[in-house]
Amino acid sequence: MACFLAVANRKGGVGKSTTSVMLAHAAAAWSGHRVLVIDLDTQCNASLMLVGGEGWDKARRSRRTIADYLFDRFDKVAEDESQYVIANAGDVAHPRTGNGRVALLPGSLLMEDIQGELFVAQARKGKDTEVVATEVRGRLKRLMKHFGMDYDVVILDCPPGLSFAALAALDLANRVVVPFRPDFVSQFAIDRISTMIEKVHTSEDVAAIPFAERRYVCLPNYVRNNNGRERLLLDQMALDHPMLASRIPLLDSVARAFDWEETKKSMVEKYADALPHLRALHAEVFSGIPRELD
Repeated sequence: MACFLAVANRKGGVGKSTTSVMLAHAAAAWSGHRVLVIDLDTQCNASLMLVGGEGWDKARRSRRTIADYLFDRFDKVAEDESQYVIANAGDVAHPRTGNGRVALLPGSLLMEDIQGELFVAQARKGKDTEVVATEVRGRLKRLMKHFGMDYDVVILDCPPGLSFAALAALDLANRVVVPFRPDFVSQFAIDRISTMIEKVHTSEDVAAIPFAERRYVCLPNYVRNNNGRERLLLDQMALDHPMLASRIPLLDSVARAFDWEETKKSMVEKYADALPHLRALHAEVFSGIPRELD
């Protein structure tokens, strides 16, 4: 069964999709893992990064997106889900095979609408709304978990809101990476999402859980290395939340990594001067997952 890794934050604009794709490329290239990225965000940024605009539009028109998969399979027993997955996604080549080892279940602009339709359809059966909400989340969780039989790592790129799918992803994840910008708004956002990940009611309840037992870890993103105010804030946040030692600095090479190109390239060509930072992040996040290739 795969390791399920959610990348999530209640706050938008913190680099969730970029982090998801970077981790996918790293796990495939350096650990030899078979990786699936499930794009749960209606902005579909992870999909655009992995297959480009035309590739995503083709998937949308042929009904091969996460929304189509959840809607089509919601009331059915588990079937072959491979028709919804785009193999050999991304523009990074694996050094041994010449092909990518990353697959994608593309995102959909209709993701929120589909979830609403599924909720309404179940509510019409006369059940209590809270019961229906629990059942919908549970079913979405099982549908996403089904992919665990075919991959070593499944990365769940979560939307900033609290959709059924986002909550299901947080519940399913073995570990949650929470990217954030080093600012005071992000501090409040992490306080909030930590309670949902750990399934408690207050920040005080989270504080009672030892760092080593928490399912989430925070990743400072867009860091300016010479900014003393940011360093002070990070030190303060590290008192309350488990923090990765890795830092993703504010680099043009990270921003350019968003652009998909048809020609595949090496990790060095893709990430340039961001590569040492990505190597450090890969080592921390995937340290507990056995390597498939040397």
